[in-house]
Amino acid sequence: MYNSRFHFLKGPFSLGVLAKICGGRVYDKHDPSLLIHGIGSLDSAKSGEITFIAIKKTSHKLFNTLASACIMEDYDPKIVPKSIACIISSDPHASYAKIAQKFHPQIPSNPEVSGNADISNSCKIGKKVKIESFTVISDGVVLKDFVEISSGVHIGPNVTVGARTKIFSGVSIECADIGDDVVIYSGVRIGQSGFGFAPTNKGHIKIPQVGQVVIGDNVEIGANCCIDRGSTNNTVIGDGSFLDNLVHVAHNVQIGKHCAIAGQVGIAGSAVIEDFCMFGGQVGIGGHVHIGKAVQAAGQTGITRNVKSGKRIAGTPAVSLTQYHRQAVKLKHLARGINEKSKD
Repeated sequence: MYNSRFHFLKGPFSLGVLAKICGGRVYDKHDPSLLIHGIGSLDSAKSGEITFIAIKKTSHKLFNTLASACIMEDYDPKIVPKSIACIISSDPHASYAKIAQKFHPQIPSNPEVSGNADISNSCKIGKKVKIESFTVISDGVVLKDFVEISSGVHIGPNVTVGARTKIFSGVSIECADIGDDVVIYSGVRIGQSGFGFAPTNKGHIKIPQVGQVVIGDNVEIGANCCIDRGSTNNTVIGDGSFLDNLVHVAHNVQIGKHCAIAGQVGIAGSAVIEDFCMFGGQVGIGGHVHIGKAVQAAGQTGITRNVKSGKRIAGTPAVSLTQYHRQAVKLKHLARGINEKSKD
């Protein structure tokens, strides 16, 4: 169920049109002309809306849902009520996302520059750029076409912001090059000085952080993330990577393409993370660690050494997910045995 106070709804669309949008197909015995008026979860969908099943163990909920249509991998008459039409898709979750974008497109903004913004005369501003009140844009900044900047943003000298990038309120950016189609949510800090110092017996000596941040295309950076600039090299976030709220990326970190990093993850200096990695909430990654492609780390995993590509890990220090489950079972049995002995 969407809230009309905050969100825009488009439609309706026929089942056949939605199947084409997501690259799926309407199940043979169902009517492709059926009109669908919106989207919803299995629990919240109403009559006239479409939902999806990504995990087969949730399929029993189909008998309680009010949805008129469902996206799923395979049609099974034993689990699908006759009242529900189906779109068959190899990836129901991704198909649902594409259909959701069709029903809830982004509302076009009115490109204008507020007279209350403080903009240096040396800036280069592209066409149809939106800049709201109380934003400060420093010398030498380049804003490419269709950039949108909300109120209270500070952009430091010589920063480049790519086309169609959206920067929400209260963001500060310095020493950075931002790619195209990036979304930066409120409160983000990009390009601040990294945590670099030399400890001595008389105190710590600050090491100047003279690198920058490079953010690729189609990146999303959640609210209140902090991304430090490099000390001498660059801190890099690759194309298509998504950072949840409250993620900290330290100096010189290299994050590859299409990574997904959940909230409260901390990545220490000079760690290298290759493409398509996924980290659950509160994962901690040590400095100078190298993590291979497509590694998946469960929430609160502590990664203190290199991880080979394709591994699924959990625990602190991190071990394979299989070993983590075995350890948990053995610990449970050990605790049970100690309790039984204490009763004796």
